[in-house]
Amino acid sequence: MKTHHMCWSEVASKTVCFCLSSLVVLLLSLAPGSTARAVSLEKYPQLIELADRLVQEHDLDRTQLLEWFEQAQIKEKIIKAMNRPAERLSWHRYRGLFVNERSVGNGVKFAKRHRVLLDRAEAKFGIPIEVIVAIIGIETRYGKVTGNLRVLDSLATLALEYPRRSKFFSSELEHYMLLVRDNKLDPLVVKGSYAGAMGISQFMPSSYRRYAIDFDGDERSDLLNSVADAIGSVANYLAVHRWRKGEPIALRIPVEQAVQLEPFVTRGLKPNTPLATLIQAGMKPIPGVDLNWNVGVMQFDQENEVEYRLGYHNFFVITRYNRSQNYAMSAFELAEQIAARIKD
Repeated sequence: MKTHHMCWSEVASKTVCFCLSSLVVLLLSLAPGSTARAVSLEKYPQLIELADRLVQEHDLDRTQLLEWFEQAQIKEKIIKAMNRPAERLSWHRYRGLFVNERSVGNGVKFAKRHRVLLDRAEAKFGIPIEVIVAIIGIETRYGKVTGNLRVLDSLATLALEYPRRSKFFSSELEHYMLLVRDNKLDPLVVKGSYAGAMGISQFMPSSYRRYAIDFDGDERSDLLNSVADAIGSVANYLAVHRWRKGEPIALRIPVEQAVQLEPFVTRGLKPNTPLATLIQAGMKPIPGVDLNWNVGVMQFDQENEVEYRLGYHNFFVITRYNRSQNYAMSAFELAEQIAARIKD
């Protein structure tokens, strides 16, 4: 689901979100030659097919669906945003967008303001409060930047005019219409990211329907307005994706050990190297860590040097939220700094 900041995410699979940032919102608003055109059902008969399927399988109102689809707009700037994800930035540039004094300070304020809710989420789901806070901070600047594009326009544009991922976004459009019905939303009003992620936690419609929970007790899952529901839903998402309570997330590797680790670097999103293998290659043992664990060896380019880090199981759980090592490491570092401030 989501991005973000905009942190622009490649849609490699059904991710929860596409992170947003005020930077991208600004860039999109200033984009030269941004054009929009109304959807034509004659040109896009697949929308009629989608409406018919929603009527047949879910008993939605066909006339209403077609009226909504006809009011969607195809927007060129959405396609442009999809083609320039921030995750392609070098690590030190990407990190600077989200791990900085302002983000840490605002994260500490957010954590203190919502400490009771965060403590309850941690107790129920086992997710550290600083991790929940960091993800919401990266996604929407702690709920302040949730996107300025109509979700209907984003999903329609990408379903109809972005062939590489049209199947995915067509599915998200279908989920969106069901979400609209179930949550009594106006699809012509709800706004989100260029990729159709929405709310304080930037869930894509399918993730909203699967993982959003009611955490404030009003019997509805409202990620658009309820900070409580957003906190609970982020924790629920990570828990469902098998977060391991009490286990570490990542570890910095000393420079002198980096040479031995280079052959094991993973570009993927799975911990694929046994710790025992790395120790045999010359890495020093890590106290209190099971040698049977698999880890990912990751390489991050700073301005003048290369850093190596280990990603444990929980690091790669974070990548289920946004499928990017840069994203997960930024979330880890932001969480780390927030936690240090909270404890002071």
